Amino acid sequence: MERYKRFSDEQISVANQVNLVEYLRQQGETLTKSGKDMRWNRYTSVTIRGNQYYKWKTQEGGYPIQFLKEFYGYNFKQAMELLLSFANDTGMIVDVHPEEEVKKEFIMPERNDSMRRVYGYLLNGRCIDKEVLNAFVQKGLIYEDAVYHNAVFVGYDEEGVPRHAHKRSTLINGGFRGNVEGSDPRYTFHYLGQSNQIYVFEAPIDMLSYISLHKENWQEHSYIALNGLGTQGLEHLLDTNDSLKKVFLCFDHDEAGIEGAERVLDVLHDRQMIDASIIQPKNKDFNEDLKELHGIEVIKAVDNPKYMEMYTEIENLKNSHFQLTGHDEITHTTIGNQFMKVYYAFNKNGKNDFYNLNKQSEKLLKLVLTMEHQLLYKDVPFTKESKVWDTLKDDYRAYKDNGNINKSIHNVFNSLKDIKTGLDNHESNQILADIYRQCSSDLLNMKLQIRRELVRNMEMKEKLGLEESLRPEAKMIGEDGNVFNLMGICSNALKKAGYPEKSKEMFDRVTSCGSYDEALAIMNEYVIPTGDEQSFDDAFDMEMKGY
Repeated sequence: MERYKRFSDEQISVANQVNLVEYLRQQGETLTKSGKDMRWNRYTSVTIRGNQYYKWKTQEGGYPIQFLKEFYGYNFKQAMELLLSFANDTGMIVDVHPEEEVKKEFIMPERNDSMRRVYGYLLNGRCIDKEVLNAFVQKGLIYEDAVYHNAVFVGYDEEGVPRHAHKRSTLINGGFRGNVEGSDPRYTFHYLGQSNQIYVFEAPIDMLSYISLHKENWQEHSYIALNGLGTQGLEHLLDTNDSLKKVFLCFDHDEAGIEGAERVLDVLHDRQMIDASIIQPKNKDFNEDLKELHGIEVIKAVDNPKYMEMYTEIENLKNSHFQLTGHDEITHTTIGNQFMKVYYAFNKNGKNDFYNLNKQSEKLLKLVLTMEHQLLYKDVPFTKESKVWDTLKDDYRAYKDNGNINKSIHNVFNSLKDIKTGLDNHESNQILADIYRQCSSDLLNMKLQIRRELVRNMEMKEKLGLEESLRPEAKMIGEDGNVFNLMGICSNALKKAGYPEKSKEMFDRVTSCGSYDEALAIMNEYVIPTGDEQSFDDAFDMEMKGY
């Protein structure tokens, strides 16, 4: 099994040393000081210190890899790539050895006397065009290091001084790659042309492959390899080269690449006069496209399944039987009242009623979309042909659809408060419609997340053979965390619900498992943990009553 291992122990260690506080801040998240820790505003029961997080609800914690898997829905490979990219680009990792200096002086690897290994690897193993490779070698952008014979991809600053170096193993089956310590993330491997176009890639070989596939006049344009999905290098080039106006994002055709392109598009959205779009490879990346052209077996593309779910959900909404036209009496107050129903279905006395939540949130989404349509097209009935359905699709971002219903419902609430402020200030219909557009986008994310939760409940029902569609509730949150106490609470809940055989099954599994975390996970398969906790600000009810 060892031959399938993609990441080294050292890489895993680096990924788990990423400073989670700084990582979240760069993702646009807000954190609040809480003693020696930072409390995550999106999920207030989670605190973070350095590279560790702790969930007070379940008394569990962990490190960055597990954090991205749990809260952002990434698999291990995606989490590793994002964390290593962040570590390489920013150097923001927790110093687990205070006596050692994390950030070292940048020293270029010693050059080898020949380029035999690099040429052999890039020309034969990667099918890079020889003329293209020669052009980069002649400019000193690629060379072979003397010790390990890695390919070194150099990034220069505005004065022609090397500031960044990315190393890639020249072994066909070798997986080593990484930045030289001390590299400045603003100056990743790049080429500057004279046109207003810049092509952006995850890795240097992707960049060389794309150029090899599109050789005609390639030197007129600009290119950059980010060595991951960080944007510092691209943003620096845009800041220092006013002529660059058209950005083409050429990321991998897989889940991480698709979501990474979305993130960068949103970053570039705020830049004036920048026209950004996506060029997607046919296969997994542009090197796979190049290899296919040479008759070599390739790694196929993987589409993000979240998009198929989104398209299906919107079609179901469009085709559902409801009569809402531009002449219906739908007001902002109507929508506020419907949101109250969503809120109480979401968390009433510690219970998440996903079936009722699904029903109420669908009705709210239809009302919000109708209001958005009415504000934009006053005299036109709201039908399946309305343009608001197209904008709902256009606004969807898979990377924001991370399974956090709590965040989505908070975002909806904030949009409704913004609407109330807009009404008080007599804002235009266009501004109000834009706020409702954001609200509908958050509601769509929440609707998708609820649907997945319903599927999980159905799978759990089949797995455990329970007669009810939902597991019985057990008041565990806030109770004594002793495993035997919690086991007793779960056992009583199962017996009261009419599942004494499941109580015994749960008891046997828990008492034979190997850890506290595993015991909690097993109990959660049989019951829904509840408790007396408040999911919203104390002012929620009072604010909404006045909406």
